[in-house]
Amino acid sequence: MSHDDVLEEVSNFMGSIPPRGNGASIFLGIDPGATGAIAFLHPTGNEKAIAIDIPTTKVVTKKKGKPSYRTQTDLGALWDIFKSFESNFGRLHVVIEQQQPIPRDTALTGFTVGRNFGMWPLFLYSHGISHETVRPVAWKKQMGLIRKDKEAARLKAQKMFPGASLSRKKDHNRAEALLIAECVRSRSIE
Repeated sequence: MSHDDVLEEVSNFMGSIPPRGNGASIFLGIDPGATGAIAFLHPTGNEKAIAIDIPTTKVVTKKKGKPSYRTQTDLGALWDIFKSFESNFGRLHVVIEQQQPIPRDTALTGFTVGRNFGMWPLFLYSHGISHETVRPVAWKKQMGLIRKDKEAARLKAQKMFPGASLSRKKDHNRAEALLIAECVRSRSIE
């Protein structure tokens, strides 16, 4: 999906949200990985939920004269997406999956995981958006996905959010972002 297509999808989502006066929250779930996703739960129903990939850009590095590429979050494109919510920042309920490196990770992988997770609180705080974090084991337990693979998460999210684009196997990050948001939304309703 191109950047313009993503902005149009988010704009359409925002255009379908009831006026601010009804007090309904807009839940955002974030899977902060390098190929992560952002999910937007609509206050009026799961069929209007959307999930998009986190916008990224390729950064060129050189190793022994050969070009090498690393993927980084495109903060400018990310801000374009969040600008669509600017008048509704008070209604946003943002939840980020808490990530940390695992012992078998290389130093570079550990650094990348930390950077991808750590930039989100800074990005949100700099724009006056509050957030909370949820540990993977907590949301997976609530969603019945402990010891299940990413495909199980994608299939569950497809059933729960029929309007979200989750048709490809690689959409598991979008699915997880939707389930992260739903985990927190369902706790806030109880």
